[in-house]
Amino acid sequence: MLLLGERPEYVDQLSDRLRKLSQRLFEDLPHGKHITLNATSDLYALESSENLFLIKNGGVSGHGDNRLCVYFEPFDLIGLTQCYQLKSLRISVDDSAEVIQVNADTLLRYVNETKERQSIWLSYLVTLISLFQDGFARNQIQASQPHTGFLSFTQGQTIISQGDDAHEVFTILSGNADVFVDDVKVGDIQTDEIFGAMAVFTGEQRSATVVASENCTVLAVPREDFISLIQSHPQTTMTLIDNMARRIRKLNSLLAEQDT
Repeated sequence: MLLLGERPEYVDQLSDRLRKLSQRLFEDLPHGKHITLNATSDLYALESSENLFLIKNGGVSGHGDNRLCVYFEPFDLIGLTQCYQLKSLRISVDDSAEVIQVNADTLLRYVNETKERQSIWLSYLVTLISLFQDGFARNQIQASQPHTGFLSFTQGQTIISQGDDAHEVFTILSGNADVFVDDVKVGDIQTDEIFGAMAVFTGEQRSATVVASENCTVLAVPREDFISLIQSHPQTTMTLIDNMARRIRKLNSLLAEQDT
């Protein structure tokens, strides 16, 4: 996915991350029909919103407010926002494009067949939402929220603090972090793990402090966008439950060691 115009460096990093996740997730996609899309100025004026398209090659682009915003590249999946009736770009095909057409329900069954795919799919959705959120904000000439998007932390720097209000959910894109409760280390968070979701779900304050154990790049997604994602893709909650269960097991093990 190639976003046009001047953009921060982190947008290119997000695009690269999205491309890698898409390749891992869709390179062995067994379902779908190989078709050729003919030139059109509005793909979803002709196609059902239940159809998604995985780009193989050809010229497909996205337009917002009649402005060209993005060129889609091989392995880009288009149609998710149309499928869930979210704010969407108008999709055009310049001459023709080779794509794999897949029904939305079929694709969701595929990505939820294994826990590994569920985890990749959740990371893919979070990254995609962040890209579109940033793109819409910049096209409307609005300042980005200061605590959302790509964030960098040096070793020893606090990412979130116990007792803070929860406005975002986080994913570590590179690096690792330690988790502390009442200044006692109770676990760690590794690359590609999502954290901060529990307080977002419950509306309570942060229950732990997370500190970068090495230099980290973190993706922050606003609470409202993350909840919307979960509501649209309830199967992805299983990945979050697995992550939370792993941390609870570590905490229980630590408490047992302290009791002995």
